[in-house]
This record gives sequence, C-alpha cells and structure tokens, in this order.
Amino acid sequence: MHYDNKKHIGYFCDGVNIDHIPNGNAWYIIKILNLQNQKNQIGVGLNLPSRKIGLKDLIKIEDRVLSKNEVDAISLFCVGSSLSIIKNYEVIEKVTISLPKIINSIVICPNERCISHQCSSKFISSHNHHGKVTMTCYYCEQVFWLENIMSYNV
Repeated sequence: MHYDNKKHIGYFCDGVNIDHIPNGNAWYIIKILNLQNQKNQIGVGLNLPSRKIGLKDLIKIEDRVLSKNEVDAISLFCVGSSLSIIKNYEVIEKVTISLPKIINSIVICPNERCISHQCSSKFISSHNHHGKVTMTCYYCEQVFWLENIMSYNV
C-alpha cells in the first residue's frame, strides 16, 4: 500500500471545509454550529501545522451548507480563515471569512457596568490602521480589542 506525505481528514462528496482556524478556536465553532449533535460526518483537526499561521484547526462538515448568519456567528473565531464549498468532490467556491459590521448575541460585554454585561450584547466591529480588530459595544459604547474579549455566549 502506498502512502503519500500528505495528511488529510477524509474527502467529502458535498459539504464545507473551514481551514486555517486559529489554533484552539475550533471548539467555539463546533458549539455555535451545534456540530456535536449532528448525524452527518464531521472531521476536526486540532493543532495542525500551518505555514500561514503556525498552528491551526480545521473543520470539515459533510452534506452541510452554512447560512450567512452561521458564517457571521463563527467569524469571530476564524477571521481570515478560508471557507470552501465542496460539490462532487470539487471546491466550487472558496472565500476568506471576515467579520460582519454588526455582531449579535455572541459577545458578552467586558464592561461590568454595561446593561448587557450579564448576557450577550450587540457589537460593532472595525479594523484600526494596524489591522487589529476592535469591538464597540452597542449599549455602553466602550471599545475593546477582539483579542482581549474572553466571554462568549456559545
């Protein structure tokens, strides 16, 4: 039996592939998309080597198409990742995941005095001149670096 040097997680006839997820963030995506309760085949790769980002995670979902709302919800955890749509074993579309302008019901405001602190809030995302992502709470209007937000409703 001949094996090549490539490592991969199964081939699907139809589905989606989310690649170059920042290391450790696949768990958030699994939870948001409720993948643990699905009947279709799902491949998850954790701590995989990546020339692009060092270590990465990967999720492949058979027979699933993600809605715009689902892509928006997972975007917080995989900005810059690639989303490939697979039909008949071929990638028919590949896009880079970016943040939507408005993010609802995922982020919990770090401001303890904010009315939305105990539940999920509405945030407005933006990039500064260094490419860093900031999140502005819709209610208290405080600005936070995305990388410093630690509480999510997932």
